Amino acid sequence: MAPPDETDYVSASYLAGIRRYGPDLISTLFLFFSVSLMAGRVWRFPFDDEIYTLRLIGRESALSLLTSFPRYGGDEHPPLGYLMFYGLHQLGLSDAEMRLCSLAMTAATLVLFQLLVLTWIAQRNHKPDTLPTRVFAVLLFSLTPLAVDQGDALRWYTPFALAVALFVMLYLAPRSGLTQLWSGAALGLAASIDLTAALLVPPFMLYRYVLQRRFHWPFDLTYWLLAAGGAGLGLYSAFWLFTNHFAHVRGDFGEGIARSILTDALGFFGGNALGVGQAWIVVPAALVFVLAAACEIDRKEPAKPAHLLLLMFSAPALMALFGFDLPRSFLWLAPAVAVLLTMFFDRQIQQGYYGRVLLLVSLALAAPYSAIANINFGTHPFKRNSVIPYQSILDFIHSNANGSALIISTDPVVPWVLRTNSGDECAGYFMAARACLAGGRRYDSIFVISGHSNRSEHAVTMANFQSLVAEATAGRTKVTSFGAGLDEDAALKSRLSGVPLDRYILTVDYYR
Repeated sequence: MAPPDETDYVSASYLAGIRRYGPDLISTLFLFFSVSLMAGRVWRFPFDDEIYTLRLIGRESALSLLTSFPRYGGDEHPPLGYLMFYGLHQLGLSDAEMRLCSLAMTAATLVLFQLLVLTWIAQRNHKPDTLPTRVFAVLLFSLTPLAVDQGDALRWYTPFALAVALFVMLYLAPRSGLTQLWSGAALGLAASIDLTAALLVPPFMLYRYVLQRRFHWPFDLTYWLLAAGGAGLGLYSAFWLFTNHFAHVRGDFGEGIARSILTDALGFFGGNALGVGQAWIVVPAALVFVLAAACEIDRKEPAKPAHLLLLMFSAPALMALFGFDLPRSFLWLAPAVAVLLTMFFDRQIQQGYYGRVLLLVSLALAAPYSAIANINFGTHPFKRNSVIPYQSILDFIHSNANGSALIISTDPVVPWVLRTNSGDECAGYFMAARACLAGGRRYDSIFVISGHSNRSEHAVTMANFQSLVAEATAGRTKVTSFGAGLDEDAALKSRLSGVPLDRYILTVDYYR
């Protein structure tokens, strides 16, 4: 069943690599968890897409998640990722505990790729990795900015990234056709988590059948059957989407090419945390990566494993060319950047260019350091709602509310947090707040939380919202207002996008 023997680029056993590089992997895990927790991950407020996940796993059964795909809004993501979080939820885990599990999956993804690259380098150099290379690897993997920012998300990004890591690692396992077969299963499971996995198939086929020149029909037939079996949920989801809800898919690809490419590049290398006004610090890191990637292209050895990673970058490039601008979706590819940089820096060390290495490492690490420092408290946010001080908003409401309180919000987080509070409070997201007024109910205090959202350009929706606010506040007096969250790039973003943005991300108006 195994494919024909080819030149192996990795050491004889991953287990041997784990024993050899155990201290490195443990250091990466410790630093990654420490940095993530210190950056405010895990114990935090949910973001908008997480609320969708939490609402879904709280109201649906496992069977409905599997069989009733159209019921949850035509979501383009297959149900396997939701089923995983549903299982954690059923075990009684809190939101923070589920995020900790998600962070663990991201950590596993990082160390799997780290083990790969250290093993490849040892094989390439025919000697153990040098201490500087191992230290650089620990820093590059543990400080991967997109992993720190999105690594605890209750979304498909983290299980998908782990599935992709397993796919790559198992396929490149040395002298083990059986292990490589399980790579097909991992690729299939990735497709049942997100349909992006389909874009990995052409690069993989190009690598296997053109660069490696491998074709062994019993192996390949079994491999693709395993992949198809694992991708069952993804195939079902794709069929439903493209036959019933194709407009929903097209909605993710609506931006212009130039804008989507620049947005994806800034979000990817800036860890979804650095804004337009800070883009300059991302440029050197991106250029160092391009240099590293170019240096790993080897026409003499087309089957080298780094070529598979290079080919995988064609997936986000293709998506960006079609107007996709959601860089946090590329979490699965972020560790590959650390892989290529580690290989590049080691090559420079082997050639004795120590000063050059220090300069390039500094340029490469400047963006991660800056991104991590700006995840929670930056005033130049990449994603505006990522730096909203929700606790300050809740404190403002609770300190000013006099008796019963109505909260009407264009942001989903505060209504979600307040959903289980006592009967003295009623909170609603957009028109859902109308239910709070049922039966002519009156409130002593009214808080209107407003700001730019994904519904701001829908004239009918905004007109209905303003009508609801006018109805609720009729005869009331605005006592005070509170600006929550600063975006110092608001004016620049407005000029670039043509969308008027306020310097304050949200405004809370208090009526009595």
